[in-house]
Amino acid sequence: MNADKDGRAGVAAGDDGYEEVQGVLVARDADGAWRYRPRAPGLARGGDGRAQFSLIAAGPVTMLALTASWGVPAATLDAVRADLAARAQLPPAQLSLSPEPVQVGTVRLMLGDGAGGFEELAKTQSSGAPPYHAALNLMLSAEQAAKVRKALGGERGWLELRYETLDAPAVRRASSAQTEQSLSVEAALRDAQGEAGLRAQLRYGEKIETDSGGGEPRARSYSGDAADWGLPKP
Repeated sequence: MNADKDGRAGVAAGDDGYEEVQGVLVARDADGAWRYRPRAPGLARGGDGRAQFSLIAAGPVTMLALTASWGVPAATLDAVRADLAARAQLPPAQLSLSPEPVQVGTVRLMLGDGAGGFEELAKTQSSGAPPYHAALNLMLSAEQAAKVRKALGGERGWLELRYETLDAPAVRRASSAQTEQSLSVEAALRDAQGEAGLRAQLRYGEKIETDSGGGEPRARSYSGDAADWGLPKP
């Protein structure tokens, strides 16, 4: 199984036919339909547009609660669709654009050291469907809280969300070819009345099957730094 890790995302533009449009990774299928993947995870937002995130100090500890999301806002998808439709000279309503079928595994909240090193702070499972929400609630020590506040202040490398995904298995296509051969055999048998001829025909065949299957699905890791979550500075 292959694994991709690319800092912010597991698929870079140009990888597996992907390109980036309006900050979203898109690829075109052979039938002309388009599929997309989010560039990086972030925070889910409520109906009022506010990020689902809270950091509350309570004496010597700090409570952190957030809901992670790996999706694309509807307005951004509309912009992507419009760009692709203009390229194809089609009305946007006629352009097929759908999420890439993937399996989302563990969602991790990672605490960094500001120099590229990270350790797991908490983990959970996603909702299993786009935009793959995942709720995380935990208590922070004073040292951990100080690092989180650096991240909220806009410094990179202190806090990130990481989604682990597995591509949907490629469709396997099998084909077969069958050949048939015949073999004639003549034999002479002698009995009491004389010689009699015997003719027999044997048939044999061979069936060859080939498989153009796509091999093992690829594991990928998508990361989003807290500096890109769009949170107001503390």
